[in-house]
Amino acid sequence: MVRFKRKQTPRSWVRSGVLGLSTAFLLGSAAGNTISAQSHTRFGFSLGGASTVALVVEQRWEHQGLEFQVGTWGFRDLSLSVTGKQYVGSSAIEPFVGVGLWGLIAFAEEGRGYGLVGRVPLGFEWGFADDHSVAATVYLNRALALKRPDPEDQRPPRSSII
Repeated sequence: MVRFKRKQTPRSWVRSGVLGLSTAFLLGSAAGNTISAQSHTRFGFSLGGASTVALVVEQRWEHQGLEFQVGTWGFRDLSLSVTGKQYVGSSAIEPFVGVGLWGLIAFAEEGRGYGLVGRVPLGFEWGFADDHSVAATVYLNRALALKRPDPEDQRPPRSSII
């Protein structure tokens, strides 16, 4: 297996972030021409995943959605996520796939650390009542950039999908 080492610079983080956000917004804006009475905003919360607990807002069109999450793992960090989703089917249980970015800022005694992760969600949503639903999602994650709180810890992010 060949591994390429390259130094992550703030400029490369910005490029990675812009590329990922553009992709997420393109997925979400694919419904741009169909915004009508079918468009609605949903609010909820998430347990696990990008945060232990997070607030979730999703703009949903017929079969597309753009989801924003703000959360924390232990109140010494802030996690932000934006994900574009494509829903398949129109029954009570709708599978979905998407693409997005997840950013994290952590505050520790050693300093401040941050990370940028590309993510691909695979899951399904079950609409069990008119205005209520629950979803189960598995995320395939890959670290794009990482700065650990400890300045002496210079290990690169994992190069595999998590």
